[in-house]
Amino acid sequence: MKVSSLIYILLTLLLSSCSKYTIEDGSGNGMDVHIKFQKNAAGEAFDMEYPVRVFCTDAAGKNVVDKTFIQGDEMKLSLAEGEYGINAFVGMDEGCYMLKNGIDGKQIVAMKSNSMSDKPLRAAHTTLQIDKQTDVNMVPAYVVASAEVEFSNIPSGVKSVSVSVSPVYSGYNISGGYADEIQNGMIQCYEKDGKWISDQKYFFPVEKRKTTVSVSIDSGDRVDNYSYTMINGLKPGQPYKFTGGYESDGGDSGNGLNMDGEFQISGWNMEEEIVLDLEDETPVVGGEGGDEDTPNYEIETFLVDVIPNAGVIWGPFYVWKAEEQSADEAIVTIISKEQYYQTFEEGEALMILNDYEIDEITGWRTFTKVEAEEFYKEFSSELDDLNAYLEKNGHSTFYVEGEKRYLCENGEYTFRLEGALRFSKAGLKTKYYLRPIKTIRLKLKK
Repeated sequence: MKVSSLIYILLTLLLSSCSKYTIEDGSGNGMDVHIKFQKNAAGEAFDMEYPVRVFCTDAAGKNVVDKTFIQGDEMKLSLAEGEYGINAFVGMDEGCYMLKNGIDGKQIVAMKSNSMSDKPLRAAHTTLQIDKQTDVNMVPAYVVASAEVEFSNIPSGVKSVSVSVSPVYSGYNISGGYADEIQNGMIQCYEKDGKWISDQKYFFPVEKRKTTVSVSIDSGDRVDNYSYTMINGLKPGQPYKFTGGYESDGGDSGNGLNMDGEFQISGWNMEEEIVLDLEDETPVVGGEGGDEDTPNYEIETFLVDVIPNAGVIWGPFYVWKAEEQSADEAIVTIISKEQYYQTFEEGEALMILNDYEIDEITGWRTFTKVEAEEFYKEFSSELDDLNAYLEKNGHSTFYVEGEKRYLCENGEYTFRLEGALRFSKAGLKTKYYLRPIKTIRLKLKK
């Protein structure tokens, strides 16, 4: 047999063996797969939003089809026999979304500008074994939340207003699930009819982490920043509206974050309005800590369902003080369940507190001298009762034996909870206790 004939036969066998794994793009000799969308499991009609982009992955997870359908197209693929993941994205507008590789190398759908989009996005995923003509019925779910801003009574002369929402996901995996990377989403506002507003913006929400909403107001010669933390994360399928201004009425926020049923995902929930009272939230800065009642720390705002009373365990915190500001607001001082006992080099205590995080809350500090005196007067004669309550709930107790002392006043001084109250300068060779403490503002969500 001639060499050329042998090569020809080998090529023919090779090509024919590969052909049965060839994936068609919707035209050809593969098996037809018709894709249909419905509103819920009951099969209610779905109000389609174009374009629709469909990715097919093979059994190894490799993307083998990337096809975009516009209005008027027949939603049909032609696939060779095999197992596939069908991943459909409804409303994937090229002006707002793009395809890129995530930090783990997987392909993700990402937003083109500031981790925000002008249009919403829904996704549906299923896995199929294709061995004949197939109809696929899919129920798309929103994978984005939305935010809109409206601030009134902003002082004249303000140059710009922007709102940061953090954290948000950097993207959504084409085979389902959010990308691992998180970042900030930025909303730029504009002035209209005496208000600073924004258009509705969409983002990939991080549901299981606290969400911080930061407002930056640039007056040209200075920038004022305000920060608000929601105990609950933001949820997909939920529109939020951040409102407020330079008011002093106090604020509230709605709830209603949950979607109505597993399959009720074709429409948004009721809009949740979150009031941000900018004037009330100006960071409080005082003078020499310990000698006056003026605090020298910033008070963060958290939105909660219930404001705890003083003297109770609240998650991983002991609520020492709860000062009611109004029917739906209180200034609360919490003490962490944990503490350190060691020698501290100069500045080391503050470094530990700067890095300290519990229940995703940061910004901890030491007792001030004023607080140390208050705590001493309240508990020095009843420390056994407090410690029994703390120990019962898994919290570290306060120690007094053997001249044990606690750091206060940014780690510069120490105090005891037994005997006469006396403040001493902290040394570098003695072991002290460091107990994280924090004062926060809690507002009820309504």
